[in-house]
Amino acid sequence: MMKKLIMICAFAVLILAVPSVQAALTVDVYSGHTTVGGGAPYSGLVGSFGSPDIMFASNTGYAWHPFGLGHFGAEITGCLAVPIDGLYIFTLNSDDGSMLYIDASLVVDNGGPHPPTVVSDSVFLAAGVHPFKVEFFEDFGGPSGVDLLLPTGVTYTECDVIPAPGAILLGSIGVGVVSWLRRRRTL
Repeated sequence: MMKKLIMICAFAVLILAVPSVQAALTVDVYSGHTTVGGGAPYSGLVGSFGSPDIMFASNTGYAWHPFGLGHFGAEITGCLAVPIDGLYIFTLNSDDGSMLYIDASLVVDNGGPHPPTVVSDSVFLAAGVHPFKVEFFEDFGGPSGVDLLLPTGVTYTECDVIPAPGAILLGSIGVGVVSWLRRRRTL
């Protein structure tokens, strides 16, 4: 019975100590932008929102106009979880310009004014979490949107994975209970 209780407490501590990962990317939308590259530098923040992915061309039929804007720049940031060291191919599909930066280095250049265009490039990444940024702008009317296609195995993840405060407290209590039960068993 005591052994079963210890195992249940240890399991509860393990579950509570593991943070839930719910990928949320940040999309900042600006009224001011250039028409070079991905539109940076931006000015006039209009608003921000979270997104689980970057599929603003495909999911809208190239009709992405956040906050009702016809001309805008967008900076999309987050982190990528890379499972193993290796060469990975990333793809940007956009109208107009887009640029992908991983670890602050340019990886895919699909910049400048253009109709819907798909560009891919590869980069060697070590296993782990990597911050990234997609710069995008829409100008000149017509289709609008950007997609980032991730290679197999690479996923979006939180940049700062921190357990919820309650999990830390309950984890500490659980460890204390397990220690107390072990000590009591030896008495």
